[in-house]
Amino acid sequence: MPDERPVDMLRQRLRRLHTSAGLPKADSLKDHAHRRGHRVSRSALAAVTGGSGGMRWATVEAFIDGCAGYAASRQRPLAAQELTMTAWRELYERAFPRQRVTTRDADRCRIGAVPRPADGHQPRASVRGIAARPGRWVLTGPGGAGKTQAAAHLAEELWRGREIDLLLWIPAGSQDQIISGYGRAAAELGRPLPDALTGEDRRWLVVLDDVTDAADLEGLLPPPGGRTVITTRLPATAVQGRDVPLPAFTRTEARDFLRARLARRPDLVDDPDGVAADLGGLPLAVALAGAFLAEETLPCSWYRRRLAARGTGVHRDPERAVAASLALAVEAADRAEPAGLATPLLALSAVLDPAGVPVPVLITATARDWLCTHAATGGPLDATEIRTGLAALHRLGLVVADETTVTLHPLVRRLLLDDLSAAELADAATAAAEAVLEAWPDEERDPGYAARLRAGTDALLGAAGDAVALHPVRARACHSRGAAGDPAGAAAASARLAADTGRLLGADHPRALLARGNAARWLGESGDAESAVAAYEVLLAESAQVLGAHHANTWTCRSNLAYARGLAGDSAGAVAAFAGLLADCEAVLGPEHPGTASARANLARWRAAAPPARPAEAS
Repeated sequence: MPDERPVDMLRQRLRRLHTSAGLPKADSLKDHAHRRGHRVSRSALAAVTGGSGGMRWATVEAFIDGCAGYAASRQRPLAAQELTMTAWRELYERAFPRQRVTTRDADRCRIGAVPRPADGHQPRASVRGIAARPGRWVLTGPGGAGKTQAAAHLAEELWRGREIDLLLWIPAGSQDQIISGYGRAAAELGRPLPDALTGEDRRWLVVLDDVTDAADLEGLLPPPGGRTVITTRLPATAVQGRDVPLPAFTRTEARDFLRARLARRPDLVDDPDGVAADLGGLPLAVALAGAFLAEETLPCSWYRRRLAARGTGVHRDPERAVAASLALAVEAADRAEPAGLATPLLALSAVLDPAGVPVPVLITATARDWLCTHAATGGPLDATEIRTGLAALHRLGLVVADETTVTLHPLVRRLLLDDLSAAELADAATAAAEAVLEAWPDEERDPGYAARLRAGTDALLGAAGDAVALHPVRARACHSRGAAGDPAGAAAASARLAADTGRLLGADHPRALLARGNAARWLGESGDAESAVAAYEVLLAESAQVLGAHHANTWTCRSNLAYARGLAGDSAGAVAAFAGLLADCEAVLGPEHPGTASARANLARWRAAAPPARPAEAS
């Protein structure tokens, strides 16, 4: 039997994908592809499985994304390996070599997780046409106005339309998050970010999402020449850029949203204008209401009565509107099986990074034990039950969850955290820190996953402060940041850890000294060897005084100081320091000890690097 032709293989794979997605009709494919920024006709999508001629890559890409969107909407998301565009592109190029994807397409790069569109998402009229050319735009409005969704929709449109080659999405709730995002981008691109954004052929979009303090942007705004979109609740005058206010839904926008969300049960849409008015037209509150009505199959009129029972004035206060919708949704989620799981699962997710909690963290043994205790389910929870709970939260609009990641709206997260007492917050954060540490692989083969774990660690500290300030997960995150190619970020994070350790345990505590040593190490790795030498010199004196001259940590500090001297250009100083260290190691530890062997190897290395001695002058 002859080998299968590449074009037949491609079509067969696409048909299997279509079946796995649930056999969506062409109209559904077009709808979900459109939501993700594609502009492909219904007939072109229908021909992917039913036709026999050629296909454009744009059609194949839209078909794959349409299948993915449809499957996710049915709470049966496709496996990540089924959606790897690189593999699909290679298969396409073998099938249609004359329609090869251009080099420019192959060089395009997305960094950061662009939020998925909410079910029933409606493009906002106020943002249409922005970013049509390079510039800086600032999307302003209260929490829950839909700024992030609008920015995500815009980013996907520009990406799918091939109008940008680099898409960088950065959560910007703090300066540390922004710097970390830039560091990750530089590591993935293999060069400093400013250089990557200033090439003549580079067309880029940088989204800084949810800026909370204008001072965090000082010195960190992307250069001119590309597109920058900033989302913020700050006043329009606080951030430099073209202001694009996002007001509440108009009556038409709210009505269209609810009708789209309840398209399968139009009988429930008996008073959409009333629901929108009761919630002040705030998009997030209306979205929570739509998800609740779709899941509980209750009419708008019933929802209005429940809102009224919670008190008046909701429509005049955006946060109260979201809080009221949130409370109804959480109550419904807690009624779903496993009963009572929703509230603790939301608490555990809320103390982590709202831009993306890795599902493996939530299904660790640590997380399951904590959830079991707080959900009072009467027995142990397994990973399947946790995923079932996440699916219920997703259906009710409380989170966006797929097989790998859970995201929360920042305002939803803030309201959830506000509901926790100090003791409850510390308890949830400590459990989450243990779960993150348990989920952290010894070998980081997936940079994106490691970045999520680091972001989660940062979010934990921001949410719970001193309750997790000394947890070992912080040291793990510092090491991970440096190993990922951001030694400057690792040095800064280690310095903050050292400061917190000194403040809480005392400046001469061994853990504080260890953290300072790690900060000095990453300073040297970042290229600032002279600062590393200065830091190690101070640290060595304190370590010898506190721990003793022959303590293992003191000798480690001596070794690191000697190494830093060499990096700073003082090879002779490194040789002298390692020679002294080797003599002490041989005398105290013995010639065969691993520490002695390490000192001997370092001495040999720096002797080889040192310049030859100058001959003595004749007298």
